Amino acid sequence: MGLFRQAARRGSGLAAMLFALLLLTALLTAAPARAQHHEIAAGETLEISVFRVPELAREVVVDIDGQIAFPPLGQIPAAGMTAPEIAAEIQQRLAGLEIMMDAQVTVGLRAVRPVVIGGDIANPGAIPFERGMTVRRAMALAGGMGALRPSMGMATELRAEQGSIAAELAGRRATLARARAELADAEDISAQDVPGLQGSDQAAVLTLANSLLDAARVESDAQKAFLVRDLDIIADRIERLGEQKEHQRELVEQQAAEVERYSDMQRRGLTPQTRVSEEYRTLNELRSDLAEIEAYITDVGRERESAMHELARHDDRRAATLEAEAQTALTEIGALEARLRGVTAQLTQLGLAGHDAVRVTLYRVTGGQETPVSATESTLLQPGDLVEVELPDSFYGVPQPANIASTAGSPAPAIPRADPSAGSGQQRATP
Repeated sequence: MGLFRQAARRGSGLAAMLFALLLLTALLTAAPARAQHHEIAAGETLEISVFRVPELAREVVVDIDGQIAFPPLGQIPAAGMTAPEIAAEIQQRLAGLEIMMDAQVTVGLRAVRPVVIGGDIANPGAIPFERGMTVRRAMALAGGMGALRPSMGMATELRAEQGSIAAELAGRRATLARARAELADAEDISAQDVPGLQGSDQAAVLTLANSLLDAARVESDAQKAFLVRDLDIIADRIERLGEQKEHQRELVEQQAAEVERYSDMQRRGLTPQTRVSEEYRTLNELRSDLAEIEAYITDVGRERESAMHELARHDDRRAATLEAEAQTALTEIGALEARLRGVTAQLTQLGLAGHDAVRVTLYRVTGGQETPVSATESTLLQPGDLVEVELPDSFYGVPQPANIASTAGSPAPAIPRADPSAGSGQQRATP
């Protein structure tokens, strides 16, 4: 105990002050900023120093029980505490034992346990832990997907093209189903009428197709109703023209009788010739009006025949248009399916035909036992975690039930997958 009291009185000399200042600067520089908030765990290394007492400076390792050995205080709990909390605990114990009443203790985090990553990764092994590190970042620091990395850019473009073709293919199949439903005068379109639809796309495509089917039916009915109304209007015009024709014929007959009467009177010398000529002129005008009415009736009759023909041909023309639309859709569907098979084949050659996510298993020591935990690429890591990355079988061209290629009717051929344990780059890394 006399050693510590003697060391505490060394502050009077200039050399001691300079030494202490250099020592404090070095300690502050060596201690990472993350130590202020990091919870200490077993296996990590701490650096402890006491201001103006270099004899107490030392590096300690947190043992498996979560404690550190710091003479003359003995075992001090450290696991689950931050560096400042450990420093405060040491200061309190030094004061409690009357070793140093005003000790200035600094605790720095020298090293935490590394993260170990293995499996289907380019460079498996240990990675220095960083605060906030995720599985995705650890994979990137370990070289990513290895041999698959050069093809990822091309795969991204091919998958985008694959999705575009699949969407266009669903649209053309919906068009074909709508045309066939109109031809069959069906009430609606069901999922069986549009093959290849999955998930949320099924409801959206079917809703749109049925909306278009209803709109087409309403338009067809409206066209037929318009033709029927046109026929009714024409029939009404013909009826009124007929009445007008009969009235005009009666006028012509009456005027002819007048002409005959005035002619007889002129022969008897009772009226001048000019009056007879005037009556003849009126008769000719009435006969001309009658001829115009008869010609107009003929024209309206032709309009009626044309409207009746349009009404009779409406259903036939609509059926012919729908059959042509269905044939065009079939041709386009065949071309799109061929393109989709080609893109899927290219993805299969790259080993990227599948759409499943990378499988990540996290091994974390809990209660002294290494426990597997399911994780994703966004999972936050802790010091000492073991990460095993495994690519799904679909990445190696093995067909999956939900594979788009099977939707197109031509599943991609399976490519034998190499044993992941073969070769040093594929062995599971262990801490």
